[in-house]
Amino acid sequence: MNKDEIPTPSDLSFISAHKLPHSGILYELNTKESDAWFNIPSNRSNFLECFGTNVTIKDRSYHILMENVPIAFFPESTAALADTEKKAGIAPKSILKARYIKPIVRRSPNQRTAHIILTFKSRESANHAIKFRLSIASKKVYGHKLLPEPSRCLKCHLYDGNHMATNCPNEADSCGTCGESHRMTTCSVTDQNNYYCVNCKAKGHAAWSRKCPTFIGKWEVHKSETASHYTGSTQWKIPSRGRK
Repeated sequence: MNKDEIPTPSDLSFISAHKLPHSGILYELNTKESDAWFNIPSNRSNFLECFGTNVTIKDRSYHILMENVPIAFFPESTAALADTEKKAGIAPKSILKARYIKPIVRRSPNQRTAHIILTFKSRESANHAIKFRLSIASKKVYGHKLLPEPSRCLKCHLYDGNHMATNCPNEADSCGTCGESHRMTTCSVTDQNNYYCVNCKAKGHAAWSRKCPTFIGKWEVHKSETASHYTGSTQWKIPSRGRK
């Protein structure tokens, strides 16, 4: 970009890069000044022209799980989100979106509260929600950082964390329900006593069960190694190939 005489911060650099499962790349910038430079639309456009074709930049967002929110709350309502921001004392439009975790049709008849996921624009506003809680639909609710669950390959159904179905090293499919060599969608086993977990090498539960001891063990380790709030001194960007 310098040869095209496009002004850039003298020390702008990326200090880390991480490939994401869906063809994206997560980059970390070195300073807040570099981040501010990327937040200028013209600079983004100039950078993308030099970076390659069919590439977009997505700002990092921060997800918080809010528990036991009254079902009177409408996550699609911009007014409801603005009211939540105002009562929390955070900047307008800090909450990018909200959604219930479980579909409404699956609620029990007498259910009065449900869990929601709030997506925040900045690390500061997300941490504010964790520390001070939020008032949503006239109720003070607790929240915590939304942690990604241990990844399980949907072809071999192993929790090794090193591959996904698209690059699974196993030639044949393994069923996540019965453990046999066929796709899980074609499995006819319905009796839980005949379920077989390919991770635990044991009958009685499926590989996809949240009660799987292997899943629980990896989940507990993951939680213990992850901070309860969002850390870091710089903003992250996610350049990724455009999807068809």
